[in-house]
Amino acid sequence: MAVLLLAEMNGAELSLDATAKAVSAAKTLGDVTVLCASSGCNAAATEASQIDGVSKVLCADDEAYGNGLAEPISDLVVALSSDFEHIVAPATNSAKKYTPPRRGFIGCYGYY
Repeated sequence: MAVLLLAEMNGAELSLDATAKAVSAAKTLGDVTVLCASSGCNAAATEASQIDGVSKVLCADDEAYGNGLAEPISDLVVALSSDFEHIVAPATNSAKKYTPPRRGFIGCYGYY
């Protein structure tokens, strides 16, 4: 099964601790693809690729994602969702704001 994990980003920097902990939990579900979405996130994507359990990294380097606004990132997750059985994110305040706006569009109606 394929898992999309939304990386915890602080601007263009990867929050390695939060993302690595989420990967550790998510890898039990299947192959983990990490999504780094921010402006200038190439270095973060490279860093994410070195986390144990990461199969693939997607880098969405765009100014639209640079401010961490929920709508553009949520729309990106919805656009990618058809290729994944699970969509997960670290249990942080910033990650929680990306998931609720579009849950109904991808068939997720609760938190687990």
